[in-house]
Amino acid sequence: MNDPNPTPTPQPVRGDTTIAHRLACPAAHSAAWGPQGGVDRAVRTRLALTVVPVLLVFIALSWRLGTIHIVEHESWARLAERQRTASERLPAPRGPIRGANGEMLVQSRARKIVFADLHVLKAEQKDETARKLAELLDVDQLLLRRRMDLADRRVVYLARNVEPEQAEKVAELKIRGVGFEDTFRREYPLGPLGSHVLGWAGTDGGKEGIELALEGLLRGIPGYRTYERDASRRALSRGGDVSYVPEIHAPQPGLDVQLTIHPGLQHVAEDELDAIMEAYQPKGAVALVLDVRTGAILALANRPAYDPNAPASADPAHRRNRALTDVFEPGSTYKTFIVAEALEKKLFRRNERINCENGAWRVSYRTLHDSHAYGILTLDEVIVHSSNIGAAKVGLRLGIDGVYDAVHTFGFGARTRIDLPGEVSGIVRPKHKWTKDSLLSVPMGQEIAVTPLQLATAYAAMVNGGALLRPQVIQRIANAKGEELYTLRPEAVRQVISAETSIAMREMLERVVLEGTGRRAWCPEYSVGGKTGTAQKVIGGTYSHEKYVGSFCGFAPVEQPRLVCLVTVDEPDKRLGYYGGTVAAPAAKEILRRGLKALNVPPRSGEAQELAEREFRARRNGG
Repeated sequence: MNDPNPTPTPQPVRGDTTIAHRLACPAAHSAAWGPQGGVDRAVRTRLALTVVPVLLVFIALSWRLGTIHIVEHESWARLAERQRTASERLPAPRGPIRGANGEMLVQSRARKIVFADLHVLKAEQKDETARKLAELLDVDQLLLRRRMDLADRRVVYLARNVEPEQAEKVAELKIRGVGFEDTFRREYPLGPLGSHVLGWAGTDGGKEGIELALEGLLRGIPGYRTYERDASRRALSRGGDVSYVPEIHAPQPGLDVQLTIHPGLQHVAEDELDAIMEAYQPKGAVALVLDVRTGAILALANRPAYDPNAPASADPAHRRNRALTDVFEPGSTYKTFIVAEALEKKLFRRNERINCENGAWRVSYRTLHDSHAYGILTLDEVIVHSSNIGAAKVGLRLGIDGVYDAVHTFGFGARTRIDLPGEVSGIVRPKHKWTKDSLLSVPMGQEIAVTPLQLATAYAAMVNGGALLRPQVIQRIANAKGEELYTLRPEAVRQVISAETSIAMREMLERVVLEGTGRRAWCPEYSVGGKTGTAQKVIGGTYSHEKYVGSFCGFAPVEQPRLVCLVTVDEPDKRLGYYGGTVAAPAAKEILRRGLKALNVPPRSGEAQELAEREFRARRNGG
């Protein structure tokens, strides 16, 4: 019987491999999948091309992920930390520099640097930002605006050495993209005083003087701090306005340096040089004061000078430390060393008579002259009256070896090794280049060139008992805790003459002041000795009759020397005076007098001063 609603026979659909279709139409399924029930070759190929690459990519990604998490974990963690955190440098203040009495000569003051991050500061804000900052920082508005347009930089500095109070006012503007850095400004409270010893320091360190010589000790060690930041490089805050700072390394300030320079005595020396510059209008002048017992330099002054607070505004020649860098023929100041060498070698006695040829002596092709027509002089009187002929005859008896020894024994031709940069060794020709003419020229202070520092150091050895001491300018170095790391100790280079010869030379040099060329250095409060020098400058290979270096090197008190003072005057106006006894001796006297008082060296009693004055007048009048 026919079914009125016959069930339709399912028609096989090729490629339909669902479970439902297989159950409903097993015949069709069998026909489509073949007699063995597997997929045909094309289907299997497509499956392989789809599944295998996916599996390989999955395996590679799994391998890489495992490598990152297990093998490379530390390096990736460090990279993430670097991206998440930033480090800020904390500058260290340079160490202070003090005078011998502890007075502050150089200090560092906290300042701010104002900068702009041009990736954060919006273009439409630049004009208004420049206007506001120009008012607060006293900087030209157009200059600020031009800096904000520097396309090759992300961060530009808008103002340096900004006072903290000014920086606070800028911060109150809350300009996004404007920030601050800590810095320090080097300040010299006494201005030009001692500038050639102190030198100066810029943003990248010391440039001259002690600032350069002790750069490694003064500059300190910078610190740093780290903080978290966002993608715009801004510091993140936690717990209100307090920035998260996981790590801080505090900066270590530079060491505390105390110099041998006595500020009061330095003032005196510079005042006297100013008076010389005004009275004689020279090209330059130098004053040096040494403690003969230790080699400590108590004052070192040069003219012209400069203000280390504004070094860029000074002529570079004014920043030169002439006491160390400039050389000159010492002239008659050198005769002292020839005579000392002759006494030391016992080639002369002090009362030995020397024929000074009435002021003119013909020797071979040249004639030597004295400033006055002297006849017979003792060895002492050769120094007292500064006889060229007498000194030359002493040199002849010494011979080339003896004269050369006198040069090098007292340190000429070699650096003194002072703790200041720029020192030169002077000019002394090798002995094999000396001639018989050198025996006449060198004893008169010609044919060699010395620095003021060499000459002052040699005179200190002359009167302190014969010990040549290394000149020193550093008294003490301490760290921020006050722990002493260094203190000055006298450093003897060698013994140049005996104590007996030193006493003899002190007596001779006192006579120079009492009755010779150095009378203008006489002082009633203290006994003073010394030697004048007036040297012709060599211009174009010949001695000039217009340009001179006048000098005087003195010491006091004669009985127990404490200070040596050298004053040199370079090219004074000849019409106003050029002899060392005129242009240099009065200044040296005043520096010695005021210096000894500042060091609390007791002067002569009133009665002794009156007696000394009577004796001085008698000698001056030939009595």
